[in-house]
Amino acid sequence: MKARRERLWIILGAAAFGLQALFGRDSALAEKVYSRGLFVAFRWGWDYTFGLAPIPCLYLFTAALALFLGFRWIRHLTRPGNKMRVPALKRAGRFLLAAAGWAGRLVFFFYLLWGFNYNRVGLSKQMGIEPAPLTRADLANETAWASSISAEARAAVPGASSNVLGKDALPSGLESVLREAMTGILRQAGYPAPGRVRVRSFVPGGWMMRFSSTGVYIPYFGEAYTASNLLPHEKPFTMAHEMAHGFGITDEGEAGFLAFLACRAAADPMARYSGCVGYWEYAAGELARVDPQAFRALWAGLPGGMKADVRAAELNAARFRGVIDKVSRKVYGKYLESQGIEDGISSYSRFVGLVAAWKRKNAGT
Repeated sequence: MKARRERLWIILGAAAFGLQALFGRDSALAEKVYSRGLFVAFRWGWDYTFGLAPIPCLYLFTAALALFLGFRWIRHLTRPGNKMRVPALKRAGRFLLAAAGWAGRLVFFFYLLWGFNYNRVGLSKQMGIEPAPLTRADLANETAWASSISAEARAAVPGASSNVLGKDALPSGLESVLREAMTGILRQAGYPAPGRVRVRSFVPGGWMMRFSSTGVYIPYFGEAYTASNLLPHEKPFTMAHEMAHGFGITDEGEAGFLAFLACRAAADPMARYSGCVGYWEYAAGELARVDPQAFRALWAGLPGGMKADVRAAELNAARFRGVIDKVSRKVYGKYLESQGIEDGISSYSRFVGLVAAWKRKNAGT
């Protein structure tokens, strides 16, 4: 009976993986049936049940798993068994079947709860802003524009000085402020914005950053997590990025683009600055790679307070770089490619092209 159950999960996992391959990218069918149908129902159901819990679901699950495994281990030790009578080869077969069954469960529920959003029609296509390759001059212009709007937004933050912005600049209820802005942006774009996606703080955040991540959306728990040791000016943009994933946006560049728009539309000056400087970091990073001289010239003209924020963020991130960081970036890049995102980890930099295309489209409106 147990072996039959494990085989069923293996089949279900393989079927889910095969179905996403059959859908392909930019599938109108997946968009209609899953992203605007089944996933919407899941979001409403989850967010107004488990999402209302004051404790992050990840912590609850971890505690429950520890109790379960502890109980199973104690029962194993105290129960008289005849395990030694079972041939080693047969025990190995049972173990492999059980492992494959759990892998099938993980794959099946990953796609059922969120993963089929990889097959939906891309946001850039739905908004009609497919980005074009950017030249050095384009990147310089984008970085200059990002510098300007960031400086303007920072000056509007109460108490801003030439020092790094502190926690007191963040509003109370930041999650709600960002959710309101994000749902507004999604609806303007013609997207459903169901439920109330949660973004929780992950402690200890250093562990997350050692894996080259400042935030993550976990489909099995229906909520997102951001590293607790992010600097205050980084937090709103990172939260908005993960919130976009929670609403079914899988492409990293598109999630960053929505986070930028949501932060700029937010009813809080710190959130607006976070979105602007978050975009600046991507644009400036690309410019520094292709034209270091142009980057240095733009950097020299930045306000002292903004320079302090950027330097502090770089020093904070550098504390957690190492072998794990490099390996995790490669693994995540391969994962993105396996989901049909050909750019892999480079899809993050697509964010800059999307903002530039959005600006071009709206220049005449």
